[in-house]
Amino acid sequence: MADRAKRQSNIELLRIIAACGVIILHYNNPNIGGGFAAVNDGSINQGILTFFESLSICAVNLYVLISGYFMRDSMKRDFLKPVELIAQLIIIELAFCLIKELPKGSGLDFETVLEYFTPSYWFIFVYIALYLISPYINLVWSHLNDSGKKNLLLILTGLFSVYAVIVDIVQYYYQNDIYGASTIGLFGSQSGYTIVNFVLVYLIGCYLKDCEEKGKKTGTGKLVLLLALTVAAIFGLTFLDKSITGRAIFDTTAYNYEHPLVIIEAVLVFLIFRNINIGSSKVINKLAVASFPAYLIHMNLLEYCGVEQFVQENAALLTAHILGCTIIMYLISFGIFLIYDLVTKPLFAVIAKHWKKRTYSVNI
Repeated sequence: MADRAKRQSNIELLRIIAACGVIILHYNNPNIGGGFAAVNDGSINQGILTFFESLSICAVNLYVLISGYFMRDSMKRDFLKPVELIAQLIIIELAFCLIKELPKGSGLDFETVLEYFTPSYWFIFVYIALYLISPYINLVWSHLNDSGKKNLLLILTGLFSVYAVIVDIVQYYYQNDIYGASTIGLFGSQSGYTIVNFVLVYLIGCYLKDCEEKGKKTGTGKLVLLLALTVAAIFGLTFLDKSITGRAIFDTTAYNYEHPLVIIEAVLVFLIFRNINIGSSKVINKLAVASFPAYLIHMNLLEYCGVEQFVQENAALLTAHILGCTIIMYLISFGIFLIYDLVTKPLFAVIAKHWKKRTYSVNI
């Protein structure tokens, strides 16, 4: 939802990659794509899925971090933008629901329709909440000096990332729910699927923008090395959790969105792409418009990818299948969005013209 006119193609490319990361996460998800559920325990293919999971787990945080980086100075929000997101969700999901369910001949009921909207699209609603309150976050941030900003980030990171994960780890290893011990909620951190984590990552994006304006920059080589170490640490933690608890490889605190390593991974990936100078690419900028629609559309396509079959194939074929499915689903999402945009753009133009008080600004 940030002002895309100010963005460079390197960040637009990162948005595409983040969307592809989400697709990979859902490819692996035992309840969506089914990768982790079908792969043989202890196999090379399980290691491949775990590697891609460890590399992609920062994708959601990347979306939020990019928003903080670009929206830091904006005190104005448009109510039409959340409406457009909700409209995309409703129209696209209803279309897939009708296309997939009606041929079954069993009719539609409320429960069946509802399954197309929850819980997989939690991100939309939490992100909309962040979008609407972000001007107030920006206002507070703009009135802090450098020391105040650093202290705020340290406190928030300590409370809602480090401590929250420690509580989760204790609960995980001892298989004992410590109700009320977490700083995030009664039932723990909810793996970072919360507005709390979004606000933290958003502010980190604001801080990275501050650092850029002050000329602070880290070399790409060093960033790549740190990223490799971070991915290796996340990868290793998943197997450590499995070896100690005997649980499934995907059942790990290392994949919590509020985990310090996952947040660090998002920061490193962002900084690497910020250092890349590819100028302005019309192709990349055009393809990037599907980064959000891809989140909606791919969920309806994964069942046709034959994930359960390919996780039993050789490692090279599985790797090719993961990457191929990800790219193809993104391109299909791009095509569907172009059709959607062509149909709905005139409608939203009329709404924008007649909705006189759809924006608000925060000032003091």
